[in-house]
Parts: sequence; structure tokens; C-alpha cells
Amino acid sequence: MKIAALDMDGTVYVDEEITPACRAAIAAWRAAGNLVVSATGKSIANARGTLEPFGVELDYHVLYNGTVITNGDYSIIQEEHLPRGVVRNIVQHFSGRQGLNIYATTLAGSDALVWNGLASRESSMVPNVQSADLESVGDVVLMSLWIPDDEALRQEVDAWVSSNFDVESSFNVEFYDIMPPGHNKGEGLTRLIGYLGIEGSELYTFGDSFNDVSMHAIATESFSFPEAAISDQVTHVVPDVAAGLRQLLK
Repeated sequence: MKIAALDMDGTVYVDEEITPACRAAIAAWRAAGNLVVSATGKSIANARGTLEPFGVELDYHVLYNGTVITNGDYSIIQEEHLPRGVVRNIVQHFSGRQGLNIYATTLAGSDALVWNGLASRESSMVPNVQSADLESVGDVVLMSLWIPDDEALRQEVDAWVSSNFDVESSFNVEFYDIMPPGHNKGEGLTRLIGYLGIEGSELYTFGDSFNDVSMHAIATESFSFPEAAISDQVTHVVPDVAAGLRQLLK
């Protein structure tokens, strides 16, 4: 069995579009009897809102950076949550800081904006957010801090979170994501493959950012793009997903 695991933002979903060439390549890969899996930090709602307008159907989803696994119809196979106390402490510590937004992501609905320190700036990576008090938010699966234009602040946040809590974290462009301990894209894909009982499958990963490194590390072959920050950590650099899938189908 051959599996293509695709990151979303900056990989499949670029400039708020999934190109016709990408859609055709995904369809051809599936038609050849292979599986396509999303491997993304997106929530269920965000992934659906990204893929469905373009008519893109996938076989499985590894969402929230590996914390939740679903079928192609987004029905949940496995899930994990961040401890409530950890979420509360992080929000309390960084609320009041300018230069960052704090999002709390749950299994249902849009991402909740629980601290807005960016003067209502918006990112296409977290569309349709709803401002909310943390106490009104359900079980949090993933936290994400958007920290644009300030690498020093991103490093400060990482140092404080890592020294105070047993969590998994990763950088994704201008975002700092926080997951339950031990969860990342590579671990999520490993659990999915075990759940499906297809150990020994060929795994081909596509991704452009640091939160993709864990899945690239377990891949049969890995793919990124010329301008990606991690292009030196993959086995192939290709123009886009369509080119990579066409290369594998030859």
C-alpha cells in the first residue's frame, strides 16, 4: 500500500487555493489504488472548510498536528485533549501581551480566539475564528499562538511553555502550536497506519514547515518545495504537490 500524507497550508492550500493541477494529481493517486491522508494542524472544521469548497476528498485525516485521527468523512477514530489546567495557565500567562493572539481549538466549530493582542489582525490559516472566554470553550485539543513579525517573542513563548509543561510543541511559519505530550504529525501517521493494519506501507510525505519534520523523518520518501525553510531536510524538492505525485505515479 502506498500512502501520500499531505500538509495543508503552504502545501496543498496555497494563496487560499487548491489548484486544478493539485486536485487532479490527488484524484489520480487515489484512482491508482493509493491512499491520500491530510497531515495538518487544522481542526476538523478548518480542514472541511479548506477542502470541501474545492471538491477534494481524502481517505483519512491526521488533524491538530497528529492529536486527532478521522476517517475521510471526519468521523473520529482517535482523539486526545490538552489538560485543562495547562491551557488555563498558558492563557493566563500570555493574556495581556501585545504581539500575539491565542487560539484554543476544539473538536467542534471554529477556533476560539481567547486573547487578541494583534489589534484584530487576521490570518488565512485560522479563518472564521470566534472570540470567546476560555471558560466557555470546551475540551481543547490544540492551542496555537500566532506571533507574526517577532522571532524573539516566539522563542520566549517556546522557552516558557517547554520549561513549565509536559507538552508537545512545534513551529509552523508564524504560529507556535501546543499539543498533548507525544503527539505530532509523524506519531499520528504511525498510529493511523497501525490502526489500519498496513505496517510496511510506503509513506510519501509532503510539507513545507517545521511541524512537518516529524512525518518527513518516518517517510519512505519526503517532499518539500524550493522556498521552504525545511527543503534541506527532505529527499525531494519539487515545484508543488502535483509535480511530486506525478513523479511517484510514473
